[in-house]
Amino acid sequence: MKRILFLISTTVIFLSCKENEKIIVNKISEKKDIIVEKDINSKEPNSNSDSTKTIDLGYYDTFEKLPKLTFEKINESEFNFLQSKKFIEKLKLEQNKNFFYVQTAIQKHKFEKYMDYGGNESWNGYEFLGYYPKLKLFALTESSTAKNLEFGELFLLDSISDYKYNIISFGDGSVELPIPSISNKYLVYYYNYVYQQKNCDIGVLKINDKSNPKNYLTEYSSSHSDEFAIEKIIWKSDNCFYVKGYEEIYINDEWIKRYKYYKTEFK
Repeated sequence: MKRILFLISTTVIFLSCKENEKIIVNKISEKKDIIVEKDINSKEPNSNSDSTKTIDLGYYDTFEKLPKLTFEKINESEFNFLQSKKFIEKLKLEQNKNFFYVQTAIQKHKFEKYMDYGGNESWNGYEFLGYYPKLKLFALTESSTAKNLEFGELFLLDSISDYKYNIISFGDGSVELPIPSISNKYLVYYYNYVYQQKNCDIGVLKINDKSNPKNYLTEYSSSHSDEFAIEKIIWKSDNCFYVKGYEEIYINDEWIKRYKYYKTEFK
């Protein structure tokens, strides 16, 4: 009888210990779950914008299917009659020695600064160009150097939707900063060829409804010229802009710019 009571007592103690062990294990497991969840939610700013949706714009094949811009000559006084309007702002960004940060409504982006050390050293990074207050777009360039060659691409980052719009360059370097039309219906940008004296490409993007970020910017028209490079573009209206073009001429051991002026209108 004593032996039976001893066995029952031992079994109860064993089961009690197992139950306590189970409770302790569950509590430890719960704590681990809390720690893991905390680690997931405490994110660093995004480098390289991995989670940002990217739209590529300005491919040659796309522009070739669209209407071409046509230009006619105007005189200098017509061009000078128009005045450039400020369309972009320089913002003071959070930064440190090697990085700067751009905050959108979705997340904070971390960009490594671009520094060209010259020589044969390779380097890549980003530069902040400014912010379009009416379009709610940040403008940046991603640049790289390799064996004395420089490559670049300009992109626009939407501060609301967090969409990134890459503007494909016509050449190796990035295109010039896009200029919005009078009522922000179009963007025009251009690229001058580095080793040619009177060659350029121009691209026009249509600005659409921002509620559909995937199609917010779309290719509209383009032009290539072997007659002039571009120094300045000014919009006259939402469907017309003027160009201050030039060709470089080598005279008396120096390159001199000879200016020409043009306008284009489109529907």
